[in-house]
Parts: sequence; structure tokens; C-alpha cells
Amino acid sequence: MKAVARFAFAALFVLAATFPALGQEGGRDDIKNCYNVHGEARYGALAYKHIVIVTNRCDVTLQCQVWTDVDPSPKQSTTVEPKGTSETIVRNNSPSRAFKAFGECKK
Repeated sequence: MKAVARFAFAALFVLAATFPALGQEGGRDDIKNCYNVHGEARYGALAYKHIVIVTNRCDVTLQCQVWTDVDPSPKQSTTVEPKGTSETIVRNNSPSRAFKAFGECKK
């Protein structure tokens, strides 16, 4: 009987330790559904500006890091208000308009 009780206690302990981690992972997925990241090249003064645009669809303020394949570091920080949009210039004088934008946001 003691062995069964120990096994049950150990199983409950493992489940209790696992569920909070699963909940945190789900929270990250929820945040990924809150925002969209895309890039835009704007021409002016004989060169292109590489701009990363983050659109927030949720009711929380997001802290984001953005970068491009052309300029992967340093990552640029931006804050996006609830239901708002943020534009970050990553490169100011590029001869090319082709680039890919990336970003990660947290609450």
C-alpha cells in the first residue's frame, strides 16, 4: 500500500511540475497570434530605407525586437501599443529594395 501511495504522490508531483510549463508555452503562442511583422522599402534621396513594420492586433502593449536578413544585428527595439503599429528604420541608405523582415515580441 505504501508503494502505491508513493507512486501516486510521485505521479502527482510530475504532473504539477509539467502543467505550468505547458501553460507558459501556450502563452507564447497566444502572443505570436497578436502581431504581424513585415518589411517595406521606401525610396527617397536616391536610396531605399528598409523599414520593419509591426502591427499589434491585441489589447496589450508589446516589447519587440526587429531585424532584417540584410542587418541581422544589432536588433532594434520597439514598443507597440495595443491595436497599434510601429515602424522602425533598420537601414537608411540602401541601394537595394530587397530584404526580409523579422521580429519577436513579448508582453
